[in-house]
Amino acid sequence: MIVTGRTPPMDQYQNEISRAAELLKNTRNAVAFCGSGVSEESGIATFRDPGGIWDRINPMEVGTPEGIISVLTKNPGRILPVFMDLLEVFEKADFNPGHRALAEFEKMGILKKIITQNIDNLQQEAGSVAVIEVHGNMFRLACVSCGRKVVVDRKPFVASLKSRMAAITAFTLPAVMELAPRCGSCGSLMRPDVVMFGEAVQELPHAFAAARGCDMLLVLGTSGVVYPAAEIPFEAKKRFADIIVINPNENAFSDITDIYIPMKTGEALPAILNAMKKSM
Repeated sequence: MIVTGRTPPMDQYQNEISRAAELLKNTRNAVAFCGSGVSEESGIATFRDPGGIWDRINPMEVGTPEGIISVLTKNPGRILPVFMDLLEVFEKADFNPGHRALAEFEKMGILKKIITQNIDNLQQEAGSVAVIEVHGNMFRLACVSCGRKVVVDRKPFVASLKSRMAAITAFTLPAVMELAPRCGSCGSLMRPDVVMFGEAVQELPHAFAAARGCDMLLVLGTSGVVYPAAEIPFEAKKRFADIIVINPNENAFSDITDIYIPMKTGEALPAILNAMKKSM
């Protein structure tokens, strides 16, 4: 069952915030499970919601490397505006107070792992280290031949790519291939290390292991519709973990939730952190 509602004033849920802070203060192994709602607060629209990228282009058409190449070959003008808008969003985005609070929980030794479905690298930029990325990272490049991986600095990388794209007089497949980074080891093309349709989810065994070993799971900004990742909270609950769901729009895990806070993560997590510090 999915429970929906609008975000209420923070003081209306002060009791839930205090309870969450008390649980976190006493946890030995907390894990966070982050969905697209966390990054949406940084200005990165979710792909599936109205107005998202899948409203503008068919995911079944461009959701694979082969599909993208086919569109670029037949009608590159269809994908160029969407790609340019996406670059603009990624260039402007910054980590938000929710990302910072998670990084602070990790530094305090409370949060052991952060499982994220997001590909924007914002959680790492906020200072987190123990991040499990089940859908990959847009700013980690992987060689299509030898598999070598390289992490790039998001904003300079996007700015450089935008500048080079603006210089293209004819947006053709050969021109796009010229934009692609080359592997420093073998010279082959490199692509963003993200999960596309038909590809295996990354680090899934590590994510499930973290969920099964935790005594508390923070479920943050996820609609619970993307599988197999959506099974993670249920795996944690099977091992008797406390489940805290923070989502302003819905609770897709109401049957297993111990505390539900219908607020934005960028508001609720700092409030929980402050409440916890006051009681320590």
